[in-house]
Formats: sequence, structure tokens, C-alpha cells
Amino acid sequence: MTNAKEPQYSTVGNGCNNTSVKPRRIHLYTSVVILNIVYLICGAIYAWSSPVLVKLKLSDSDASTIASTLSLGAMVGPLISGAFVDRLGRKGTVALNMGFMTGSCLLLTATRDVMLLSVGRFMSGVSWGISFSSIPLYIAEISEDSVRGVLNTALIISVATGSLFMYAVGPFVSYAVLHYILVGLCIFFFFLFPLLPNSPYALVMNNQTVRARDTLSWLRENRSPSYVENELQAIQKYISENQTNSVSVMDLFTRKGNRRALTTICTLLTLQQLCGVTIVLFYMQNIFEMTGADLSSSTCSLILGLVKFSSGFVCPIAVKSYGYKKPLVVSLCGTTLGMGGLGVYFWLKCNNFNVDSLSWLPLLSLIIYVFSYVSGFGPIPWALAGEIFPSNVKPIATMITTM
Repeated sequence: MTNAKEPQYSTVGNGCNNTSVKPRRIHLYTSVVILNIVYLICGAIYAWSSPVLVKLKLSDSDASTIASTLSLGAMVGPLISGAFVDRLGRKGTVALNMGFMTGSCLLLTATRDVMLLSVGRFMSGVSWGISFSSIPLYIAEISEDSVRGVLNTALIISVATGSLFMYAVGPFVSYAVLHYILVGLCIFFFFLFPLLPNSPYALVMNNQTVRARDTLSWLRENRSPSYVENELQAIQKYISENQTNSVSVMDLFTRKGNRRALTTICTLLTLQQLCGVTIVLFYMQNIFEMTGADLSSSTCSLILGLVKFSSGFVCPIAVKSYGYKKPLVVSLCGTTLGMGGLGVYFWLKCNNFNVDSLSWLPLLSLIIYVFSYVSGFGPIPWALAGEIFPSNVKPIATMITTM
């Protein structure tokens, strides 16, 4: 278990007769890998603007419109997630989410009209918002305490892989081929979708105790029946304690624990967006074209894609060893340093200083920035958002925090 002070969903295993047996988690890990296909597609869609807008030869205003609609859709996604995550269940909400993503990819494949491209990007944003408000919750509820934090922070590896794909492949294939690949990934996910289990928490909340027990047995594999029964009872107790009172939005503000959790997550996610990551990832090739770097803009973007991918492995290891707080602080310091270096370069350039001898600074600054962001500040707030709230306010809380 991580050293972070985080709420626990259940505490099981004490007194079970097979605690000395190394747990087998093939089913759990398979489920998480399937869910991370969604994050991989999200990563590709998030980096879409960098190689694709250059291909489309649009005006600055049209390019900005298309790029910004993703963020607008991402604000709507959590509202949809909050409305359906209990009605459809976690698994059903993921299916709805991928419906939006598939529709988006099909629309982007079929058109180059600015208005329709904006609609397609808006749908991508809706899917992005649903993904980051529902999947961390889903993974948290099917995982054991000892691996929950690691599995939820591993999302950044998939997002980085998707971005790397877009930076590596996007500039070198046609517009149509690029989107055929994205549609193929969506179809591949739906092919694997039946393998996903339902959340045992959601099943207990809907009084489907037998199905919850069967799901836990499938997820815990070689654990003894007594271990599974203990975990089921812990889940039932947890949900019962958190559903004794009716739930409203005001519960997030009137109860001290909820209010503190909400403040923490909202602050982290607000700072995450204000650090400039959206602008950097959307306009990466444009940024390097403006700097006049010795390397081509597509090569610089590919280098940063590789940095993003490799640094994605740092966060799960750091969280496992040090908890959430220390990696978050170190990551924030590195992000500040990297963005500061880029800001200094452009300040000098805009004020007519000779920056020829500093042509290396933008790439180095963005390497530091991307590495620092991906290794902590990017995934940790999302992982915390999936864990920190009680079950009775979690749908409302995740809807608010991910907007």
C-alpha cells in the first residue's frame, strides 16, 4: 500500500487463511489494460491538434476554434458521467463514453469542414471528460488496496502512448489513414469490452450481492472464499455507512471531510490546467516552428512524445514508494522550471534580443516540463479524485471536480 494518507475502500485479509499466498491478479490486470485502451485513444485525441492542424492549412481563427472545442466538450463530459455512472453502472458508462469517442472518430474521418470538425472535437472532449471522471472510479472499485494507487496512476502511461503515436505517426500518414487507425482502436476496445467485470461496489449498491460476490471471486482469483467474503462484507459496511443519509450537492460543502476533499481535488485540477499543458500539447509543432529550432518541428514533437511515454512509468513507481504528496511536489517544481525556461526564451525573442545561441532552450525546457508533468502532476490528481470521496457523494464530486 502507498504511504499516502488516502481513504480506503475496504480493509480485508486479516485472519484469512491464505494471506501468505501470493495473490494472482491476471483478471484484474487484464481489466485495467482494457480500460487503458480508452486512455490511449484519449491521449491520441488530445495530441491530435499538433500534427493534424498543420495538415489542414486552416486560418488561425479556424484552427483555434477546432482545438478549443475539445476543452468545451471536456466540461460537458463530467455532467454526463455524473448523471449516468450510477444508473448505467461503471461499465455501462464506459460503453456510453466510447460511443461518443467512436462517433467522434467517424465524423473526423468523414469531413474536413470546419464546423463538422469542431463538432467532432467537441464529441471527443465529451468522451475525454467522461473517461477521466468515471474510469478512475471504476478502477478504484475493482482493485485491492495494495495496488489501487499504482493502477490508477498508470493511466498516464496509456495517455502518453496515445500521444506518442500521434506525434510519431500523425505527421507521416494521410489524414484519412490516421483516422482509420483511431476508428480501428475504438472497434478493438468494443471487441474486448465483454471481458470487463462490473464494479462490486455498484452491484452492492443495487442489492445484487450474489453477483458482487461472484465478481470479487473472479477478480481475486486464488484468494480463499473467506477472503472474498470478508471483502464483500467490508464493501457492504462501507456503502451502508455512506448511504444512511440522502445525498445532495450541499453534502460536499456542509461536511468537513467532503469539503476538504473537494477543495484539495479542485485546487490540484485547477492548477493542473493553469500550468499550460493544454496549450503545449495542442500546439507543440507550432511552438517549435515559432522558435526556429535546428530540428524540424515534427522531430521535436516526436522527442517530446518519447519523453512523455518514458516518464509515464515514473509515476506509478514513485507513488508506490513515496505516496502521492512527495512526487506531486517534486513534479510541480519541475513543471515550473520547464515552463519558466520556455517563457524566458519567448520573452527575450519578443523583446528583440538575439536568441540564436539559445536555440536549444525551448526543447530542453519542454523536455523538463513534459517529464515533470507526466511523472506526477498529470496523473496524481485524477487518481486521487477516484479515491478520496465517500461512495455516497462520489458521482456528484467527480462530476464537479472534473469540470
